[in-house]
Amino acid sequence: MGMAPMLFETLSETFERLETTSSRIQMTAILTELFKKADPEDIDKVVYLLQGELWPQWKGEPEIGVGEKLLIKALSLALATPESEVEKLYKRLGDLGRAAEQLKASKKTPAAGLIAFMGGQTRKLSVSEVYNSLARVARLVGEGSRDLKIKILVSLLQDASPKEAKYIVRLVEGNLRLGVGDATIMDALAQAFGGSDAARPIVERAYNLRADLGNIAKILAKEGIEALKKISPEVGIPIRPMLAERLDNAREILEKVGGRGVAEYKYDGERAQIHKKGDTIQIFSRRLENITHQYPDVVEMARKHIRAREAIVEGEIVAIDPETGEMRPFQELMHRKRKHDVSDIAKKYPVVVRLFDALYVDGEDLTEKPFTVRREILERIVEQGPGFSIASYMIVDDPEDLDRFFLKAIEDGCEGVVVKAIHQKAVYQAGARGWLWIKYKRDYKSEMIDSVD
Repeated sequence: MGMAPMLFETLSETFERLETTSSRIQMTAILTELFKKADPEDIDKVVYLLQGELWPQWKGEPEIGVGEKLLIKALSLALATPESEVEKLYKRLGDLGRAAEQLKASKKTPAAGLIAFMGGQTRKLSVSEVYNSLARVARLVGEGSRDLKIKILVSLLQDASPKEAKYIVRLVEGNLRLGVGDATIMDALAQAFGGSDAARPIVERAYNLRADLGNIAKILAKEGIEALKKISPEVGIPIRPMLAERLDNAREILEKVGGRGVAEYKYDGERAQIHKKGDTIQIFSRRLENITHQYPDVVEMARKHIRAREAIVEGEIVAIDPETGEMRPFQELMHRKRKHDVSDIAKKYPVVVRLFDALYVDGEDLTEKPFTVRREILERIVEQGPGFSIASYMIVDDPEDLDRFFLKAIEDGCEGVVVKAIHQKAVYQAGARGWLWIKYKRDYKSEMIDSVD
């Protein structure tokens, strides 16, 4: 059944209700109602706008990129009001959104009375229209793009009601301030489409495997909770990383992982999730930013050394000394953040990759598989070379062995080790911190240094 596209008016009213409550329970109820009304075809857009965004940040797509001056100019043109008047009101209210709302309310267009008299109505904006216009504004670059951006915004603001104008301005500013987090959105999605709290962990797991809440909402709205249970990672959509707990005592660590585990070098580099689909390689950081362009050399290595058509693997990118090949500290990777001369910088500040996990390979979701199985598959699909290899590790069940391995890691320029459980329940807990992985770092300064010396 086709639903009518959602009006932006409905979303604006929801924004306003959310703004006036601080109770998470009320917020969830308001959002549940909204999601039930949403057209499954554009529910993803509704979710992105609630997040105050146009798309997940990891897409590496542009921000809206309209500064205050440009926005004031657009308001002035849309409302036929001098810029100075817009600025004056903005200064007084300290909020450009509210200034837009008040100006719009005071400028009842002369035609409005006539339209009402004729029983007609001015055109109403849909969520999709607002979203698509803002997306166009964001993607416009180059010659003449500034004027085009203004033109699109002016036409949106002319069609908007006072309340809608307030929220359009806030969305453009990236200043929605609703106090709604991802967790609350997940609560409401579970209520709206899962019927109960039992659906909540299913929604969360899906989001952990595919960090795109709009995508998750669309699957839920179109295909229901059962479809979400079957969800698996998708190459190109980052998985939220599993995190480690920390302890500073070898015996305690081994007890926590069940007496025996894998100790793995904890490199002082940048954690990277490498996605491969055919020849296309994408690299995401621990915070899920798309960092592919910073590492053209890693892209090359991944293309060459990962022997699978599709894969998502995880590892650490470590800076090395171009002369000696010794590992350099994380700070050295900062040079890679530069936007220009990327290939020169890559030569000047070379890196190696040390892999430690495989999350998805050729259609198979490995996150539910125990660590030992994931590691076997990783070793099978990676053709190791000096620049691209599996992290150094050792199986340990004795605290003294663990301490010795720990010291060796420090000596080799690492921060310490991560001890990982290798029992049958040692799955990959996407998006969670747990005792299956434990970081072993110490205040090395005192006793450590003596023993290393």
